Amino acid sequence: MRTKSLITRAVEFRSDADPGDGLTLSGYAAVFNQDTEISSWEGTFTERIAPGAFKKTLSERTPVMQFDHGHDPRTGTVPIGVYTELREDTHGLFVAGRLHDNDLVLPIRQAIASGALTGMSFRFRVIQDTWTDSKGRKLDANQAEDEMYRGNPVARTIREVALSEAGPVVSPAYAGTSVGVRDTTTITSSQAARRLRLIEL
Repeated sequence: MRTKSLITRAVEFRSDADPGDGLTLSGYAAVFNQDTEISSWEGTFTERIAPGAFKKTLSERTPVMQFDHGHDPRTGTVPIGVYTELREDTHGLFVAGRLHDNDLVLPIRQAIASGALTGMSFRFRVIQDTWTDSKGRKLDANQAEDEMYRGNPVARTIREVALSEAGPVVSPAYAGTSVGVRDTTTITSSQAARRLRLIEL
């Protein structure tokens, strides 16, 4: 199992009217100790983020703010704004940022101001996590994948992540913070072989 693959999570943000020259986006990128059902190529499992998971990454770098993960043909991979605040509190990871004031970003700003855009998606890599079965017994990554393949419930607790990129999106994979989806990833030959062995059991 690739426990450090790139992951996206959809969240909701609000736009705050600002007396200056732009809009400030704010909201929670993650909520601590909240169970979330994740569907991926590995299977379905319950995931939660532990307090402190963002502490190290916040001291190392600030994620890039892009629109639609840099796939928009108009803005491309050029950052559309900057994050002015990222911090952990007792609730989760709070983020705030401001959009740039130029012609490329103007339609995005207008869509956010009107409420047409309310989705945001964050990308990060899992650095440290733990897996458990339905009885709370610890599993390694391969055991967890095998249990998911058999249809047995497993839970993942994310203990450390590395943030990379985040920003508004037109169609988040899921609305809100209660559900997310991992990026589509091709399984490796070793993972395919292990699945074939499981089928033969």
